[in-house]
Formats: sequence, structure tokens, C-alpha cells
Amino acid sequence: MSNRSIEEGPSASNVQSRWLSVSATLAILTIAVSLSVSYCANHQLFGPVKISVLRSYGGIAFEDVWNLELWRLAAAQLIHAKQAHMLLNALCIFLLGSLLESKLGGVWTFLIWLIAGGTATAISPILIEPPWNVGTGASQATFAFAGCATVLALFGVFNRKLAWTLIALVVLPGFSLDLIYAGYPKPGHVVGFALGMIFGGSCLSRRHVAAGLSQEK
Repeated sequence: MSNRSIEEGPSASNVQSRWLSVSATLAILTIAVSLSVSYCANHQLFGPVKISVLRSYGGIAFEDVWNLELWRLAAAQLIHAKQAHMLLNALCIFLLGSLLESKLGGVWTFLIWLIAGGTATAISPILIEPPWNVGTGASQATFAFAGCATVLALFGVFNRKLAWTLIALVVLPGFSLDLIYAGYPKPGHVVGFALGMIFGGSCLSRRHVAAGLSQEK
């Protein structure tokens, strides 16, 4: 991506004006695939799906990684056990993803979703016994987006009020539910946030983001 495109910001790439941006596409795919799997599994669009059943629809376990079934890194993020949770994740993917996409572009936003989100989803069931040790859902990717946005917000790349609001939309409910139901922050959320911060630091050090930052100052 050229310095010019970053310096001109969202107006140059029209990220916010394009409905079918990468963030919107990921959000739509999440909704469509998750609801489809819910219907196939129990003939209800909004019914809960047993986590062990989701393994057959793309959920990921450690042995899948060893067997190089890497397609599950993407597929697992699109399916959910609870569809209400899925809708919140899809909303966060769209809103926070669009914020990142406005500065980093679609390719980097997709890579954060795929690599950071996928890795964190594979790690998420590390403390869970079989047959429930199946990683699913987009919440790990939302935490990756939040981690990346945190780094960029700290260095003034984004409007901080907007950025912190969207970050809080992901982090506060996510960690609160972790503490209520598990008693500790879930590994997938922690790893996703940490990997997102690494991506944020990498993007911040790149010339095109640095140029955008100096231009805004």
C-alpha cells in the first residue's frame, strides 16, 4: 500500500463508503455460515448447537492443526454454538474491523482476522476436556482487532474516543463473561488480544502508517 493512500485516509480508499468491504464481508459470512450450520445441525436458525457437533462443521482442535487441516483456522471462526453471541461478534467484527481497515487496508485486516483470530481460536480449547475441546467463534478475532486497535489508538493513529469505545465493546463484555462462566480470562481471548497487539506494533512500524500518523499531527 502506498504512502499516498494512507495519508489520504478513509476518503482515498472509500472503506467506510463501500458496503462490501473486507470487514462487512467477514461479518456477513459469519452470520450466514453460523445460521446455516445451526439450521443443518438442529433445524433451527437461532437454536444452540452442541460444541462437540461443531467439530463436524469446521470447529478446530489441536489434532486438526497437527494434521494440517488449516482450512479450519478460517472455518472455525464462522461457526458458533450460540447465535445471539454470534450476532454480537459479527457486529464487533464489522465496527472494529472497519476502523482498522480505514487505516491498514483490507489485506492487513483480513490477515489479522485469519492469522491472529485463527491461531487464538485453535488455542482457545486448551483447558477443556474432550469432546468439548473444540475451538469455534469469532470472539478471538474481535479480541485480535481490539489488541491491534489498542496499540494504534495509544499512538494516536485513530480518533481515540471512537477507538476506545469500540475496544470497550469487545473487551468489557468478553472478559466479564469469561470471569462469570469460567472464573478466568479464556486463553483464546488473551492470545487473540496479544497477537493483535503484535500486529498493531508491526503495522505502526511500517512506513505507510507512520506517514499517516505524521500527516495527522
